[in-house]
Amino acid sequence: MIDVENEGGEKMIGGVSLEVIYWYTLLVCAGIAIILVVFGDVFDFDGPIDPMLIVPWLTFTSLFGFLGERLTPLHSVLILIISGVIATALVFLLNFYVLMPMKNAESTLSASEKTLEGQMAEVVTPIPVKGMGEIRLKSVTGSISRPACFYAPQDSPAERGERVLIIEVKDRVCYVTPYEEMLKM
Repeated sequence: MIDVENEGGEKMIGGVSLEVIYWYTLLVCAGIAIILVVFGDVFDFDGPIDPMLIVPWLTFTSLFGFLGERLTPLHSVLILIISGVIATALVFLLNFYVLMPMKNAESTLSASEKTLEGQMAEVVTPIPVKGMGEIRLKSVTGSISRPACFYAPQDSPAERGERVLIIEVKDRVCYVTPYEEMLKM
């Protein structure tokens, strides 16, 4: 039943050629891989077997197995071993250079907003004494606008164009105080 040759010299398992098995495995795994890329964040796998690694391994193994069966005269077991080794190397590189950095990247803005604290910004929409306005921060990568209100009670509102200092960022709102430059002597 396993590894039987027919008249054409084609290897068969249960009456199905290895090329067909590799081809359908490749198609199914490629479809699952697309689904995992789109919905991968919805499913959080913390177990020892990560589908984000198993599916590409099966895909690469079936791809190189199909190509090996079609293009080389090597024995089927040797083709499977070579395909598995190549797939293992590619999945290691995929994991090390793509998946791990993506998992370690910031997924929210909350951590990066902490870096706004201590920076100066310009008032875009006036900030009333008791209320919210809008500020703009300029950086090398561009400018961003954030809602803002005063950190401590103030006597007068911050008008458009005034400079403010960001004291704290909480729930995407910047708490600011008017910026007073040092006196020059």
